Amino acid sequence: MAQSYIPAGTDVICTEMLSTLPSQIVTEREAKVLYGKESKALLNTCDKKLSCQLQCRIKVSYYEGLSSLLLGLALGAAVVALTVLTFGAGTAVVAAAVLTTGALGGAAIFYGDKADKSRQAPHECDSTKGGTWELYHSNVYIEKANALLERSFLTCKKGGVVSLVMSHEKALELSKKISDSNKKILELNYYSNASQGFIGSVANAFKASGAGDVAGLIIGSGLAVYDYVSGADENYRNKNMQNQHEYARKILKGEQAELEADGSILKPEMGRDAGVSGVLTAGEASVGVIGSNGEVLKTLGRWGAEEVSQGNNVSRAFWRVFAGRIAKNVGKQMVSESIKGIIDKTNLQKLGVGIVAAVISNSIEKAINENENTLYAKMIDEIIKSQDSNLTGITVQSNKS
Repeated sequence: MAQSYIPAGTDVICTEMLSTLPSQIVTEREAKVLYGKESKALLNTCDKKLSCQLQCRIKVSYYEGLSSLLLGLALGAAVVALTVLTFGAGTAVVAAAVLTTGALGGAAIFYGDKADKSRQAPHECDSTKGGTWELYHSNVYIEKANALLERSFLTCKKGGVVSLVMSHEKALELSKKISDSNKKILELNYYSNASQGFIGSVANAFKASGAGDVAGLIIGSGLAVYDYVSGADENYRNKNMQNQHEYARKILKGEQAELEADGSILKPEMGRDAGVSGVLTAGEASVGVIGSNGEVLKTLGRWGAEEVSQGNNVSRAFWRVFAGRIAKNVGKQMVSESIKGIIDKTNLQKLGVGIVAAVISNSIEKAINENENTLYAKMIDEIIKSQDSNLTGITVQSNKS
C-alpha cells in the first residue's frame, strides 16, 4: 500500500483531546531533508513535538472524578447530619457530622478547581516527547532515523494515542468528533462518581442515631477516597481508561482487540467495609460496657496508683488479684455485648442496607464504564476510517515497511 512521507506541520489528533482544533507535528532539529516549495522538513521517529495544547482528558477526568466523588460523599454526609440531628444525638456527634460534610464539600471544590486548571495545562502535550512512534517505515531513514508514514501513530507516555491526518478539513472534522466524545465520557464519569459517593455515604443515614453512625460515615468516606486514589496509575488513569488506551493502540496497529469495561457487582472491598461496620458496632457496644463500669474502673485505677507509691507486697498482690477479676468480668461483658450488638436487628438492617448500597454503586460504575467504552470504540472507528481516506501528497511504495 502506498504511503506518504510526513512533512512538518501535518495535522495530528489525539484520542484524549478536548480541543476542537487539531495540533501539528513539528521538528525541533535542524532538518536537512526538505520537501516542496515551502522547504518543509520530512519527519522521522525523533520528531514528537506538537505545536499546541490539545487539552488532555486524562488528568481532567481524574480530578473531576475525585471532585464529583467528594461532592456525592458530602451530600450523603449532609443527610446523615440531618438524621442524627433529628434523632436528638449529642452536640458533639452532630458537630462531627457537620464538620465532615463541610470538609468533603471543601475538598470537592478544591479538586474541581484542579480539574479546570488541568484543561488548560500549558505544556501537557509535551508529554509526547517521551512517547513512542509505531508503524514507521522500517527500511527508509531520514537523517539516520526511521521515516514516518501516514499510518504511523505516537503513543504518549500519558496514555493517549496521537494520529496523523493529511487532510486539514478531515482533521477539523475528527477533532470535533473526538472532543465531543471525550466530553460525553467526562460527563458520564462525573455522574458515575457522584452517584457512587452519594449512595455509599447516605447509606449511613439509615436509622442513624449516634456516634457509631457518624464514625462509619467518616471511615467509609475515607475508604472511598482511598479506593479512588489507589485505583489510578502514575499517569492518573483508572483501570477502565487503561483498557481504553490499550484498545486504541492495538486497533490502530491493526490487531484484534476487545474493549472490556472495568468493574464488578461484587468487589473485595465489600468484605472490608462489612468488617469495618462490624468493628464499629462491637466498639460502640464495648464503650457502653466501660461506661457502666466506670466507677469501679476509676476506683481500681486510684487504688492502683496508691499501691505503686505507698503499698507493700501483700497489698499489691491482693490488688493484682482483684484487678484481674475485674478485667475478666468487664472483658466478658464487652464480648457479650459486642456479639449482641452485631446481631441486633437494627444493626443487621444497617449492614444489609450497606451491602445493597454497595451493589447498586458497583452496578452503576460498571454500566457507565460500558457506556463510556461504547463511545470510545466509536471514536476509534472514526479515526480508522479517516486513515483509509487520507489524502496522500508524497507517495512512497512501502510494501516492505
